[in-house]
Amino acid sequence: MNSEQQEPVRFEFRPWVGRAGLSILLTAAAVTSVMIVTLIANTSSRFGWLGEPFVWLYVATLWAGGARVFLGSLKTVAEVSREGILVRPLHQLRSRHIPWDHLLGTERMIPGDRMIIYFHSPRGMRFVAFNLNLVRGRKSFEDLIEGQLLQMGFAESFVGRSRYLSKR
Repeated sequence: MNSEQQEPVRFEFRPWVGRAGLSILLTAAAVTSVMIVTLIANTSSRFGWLGEPFVWLYVATLWAGGARVFLGSLKTVAEVSREGILVRPLHQLRSRHIPWDHLLGTERMIPGDRMIIYFHSPRGMRFVAFNLNLVRGRKSFEDLIEGQLLQMGFAESFVGRSRYLSKR
């Protein structure tokens, strides 16, 4: 990150992520509609599989998961600024801002689609797993993070098929 660069570099989700969330929501709507129509048309169906709480819980999970993916894809997946990195993994409910000076290192499989970012928090060392396949501009994101870490004096090492950037 250049010292004169003031604005954070924003990385969007790839377009298919939002479409996948919308697809899940449409599937949930179709299944819910079929279930409601079946219950209205045949009242005795409530004594069969439609009366099972698990079925309704499964459909509610479809709604929640689809909404999480679709609404999550409306924001940026990551932002890199002078202060640090902001990542919004879809598998977590909250975003994570990691200041550069709290960053302990990264891990990536070669080849791999996941970056694990290790950082210091008030509760000790933590990590966040980040799916690189979701990032539009993945190569730019990786180059920006790795360039900053190397500039900060982080060392590159390989263990098996894993590539690490960590403090010396």
